[in-house]
Amino acid sequence: MKNEKLKMKNGFTIIELLVSITIFAIVLTSVVSLFGSALRNQKQLMSQAEVLNSASYVSEYMARALRMAVKDMAGACIGAKNNFVNPNGVSTIRFLNYDSKCQEFGLSSGAIYVKKSTTASAVNLGPATAITAGTNRMTVEKLSFSISGNDQEDIFQPKVAFACEIKSNTKAVNSIKIQTTVSQRNLDVPR
Repeated sequence: MKNEKLKMKNGFTIIELLVSITIFAIVLTSVVSLFGSALRNQKQLMSQAEVLNSASYVSEYMARALRMAVKDMAGACIGAKNNFVNPNGVSTIRFLNYDSKCQEFGLSSGAIYVKKSTTASAVNLGPATAITAGTNRMTVEKLSFSISGNDQEDIFQPKVAFACEIKSNTKAVNSIKIQTTVSQRNLDVPR
């Protein structure tokens, strides 16, 4: 009888043990794979959010400055009786800001910059300061400004349309393209 009790002890067979280890390994591999995928997706979404935030900031910053621009009656910054000018082609714009100081936006080395003068003259434009995030994280591929209604003699309100394309330097993120048109706040009436 004692031998029968010893033989009847409950336990696991090797096959049961191997099956349970295999199932556990499959479940564990799936969970780790899912976790890795979630981390990759989060990194991609964070890169997209950074590019979108930078594009939004640049768009609002430039739109506000261009909207508040004033007419250069003396002509020291952009030419007499003008509102805006593209001094170096369509990727640059210069104007008098609301403080009657000469200001310029442009594209250089993959970043959008701003130059501000301490006077109304373009001669005193200060150094370029980047207003987009560091070029190691993102690059501005394109920037263009289109000016209309700039002449004092026309009957149109001055406006500037600008477009830019910002690309993250991570491979998984597509570029973001923005475009907006800004009308000058002050009415353009002949003086």
